[in-house]
Amino acid sequence: MCIFTNDKDIPSYVRLSTRTLQYLVIPLLSIAIIIVGARHLDDCPAEPHLPIWHIVAGCSGIMVPILYLLFDKLNPALASRCPLLSELMDNAIVFIIPVYILFEVSWLITGTVWIASIDREAQVCHDSIYMFSLVVIINFWIHLLTPIVFMISVCCSRIFPFLGYCTYWKVIKNIVDLWTFKIRFLISVVVSLPLSCAMIGIGVDGITTCKPPHSQKANGSLIADSESSSERQINDDDEGLLDLGYLNLPVWLICSGVLLLLLPCLYTVYDKLIKSETVNIGCRLVSKGLVIGYLLLALVCALVGFLWIFGTENKDTCNK
Repeated sequence: MCIFTNDKDIPSYVRLSTRTLQYLVIPLLSIAIIIVGARHLDDCPAEPHLPIWHIVAGCSGIMVPILYLLFDKLNPALASRCPLLSELMDNAIVFIIPVYILFEVSWLITGTVWIASIDREAQVCHDSIYMFSLVVIINFWIHLLTPIVFMISVCCSRIFPFLGYCTYWKVIKNIVDLWTFKIRFLISVVVSLPLSCAMIGIGVDGITTCKPPHSQKANGSLIADSESSSERQINDDDEGLLDLGYLNLPVWLICSGVLLLLLPCLYTVYDKLIKSETVNIGCRLVSKGLVIGYLLLALVCALVGFLWIFGTENKDTCNK
């Protein structure tokens, strides 16, 4: 018998969150991890295995949607048509999932040891691979420890019922009771509005004050050039039109600020149109598309910004 049950009793917004995480966010992050590791294979002499850790971690992350498709979609469909094959897959998951989780935890611990062994003062590891490794490992530990702490708290509340009457659990219960839409919306506005305005302001200021790198150089070297003055002017104009790399960070700040400014609106769409069961199907589908598109755009923007920030460490940048 198939060990997977129908998830129709799970709220649609919960399914949307889990499916977006499983099939979009995790694969994109895994691909980004693989790319960073492949591009910096020889850029960390202090720990040569660190780029390899990225590649292996990214490949194992790509396995997440594959496992979900096999065991969450294919296996229940086979339960009625081919019970024997479904039973074999049930037995396989009992073996594969624990091995996969054990490998992920072991590989995370390995990466943590490797990143901790790097001496930053010696400057023998590229900033991009080091900082990206640090962010990824911290993020992985947060996602690993959060459900563990939650499960331990739930188990303690069941094993020791008197904990439900202590001050700690009363505080938690009061917080949950106060966690209404108005409070959540207010928090999103307070967090996003000042930060987005600051990012947009800094980005606009950067565009107005930054100049192409070639215009910041002295003109003495151009005098010795054998070209005529008119030809040099044409070349300078073409270079100014093509060399727009100095605008990467200001433009990124403006785009990120606009996305952050839209966060309260997107959260309202998510809370009122997706979580609600009374909204018609067409409106709900459009809302889901907006939320998923926003999340993907924010993810891509974050990855591009990371690469631009650490990709300009050895270049002449504005206001450096």
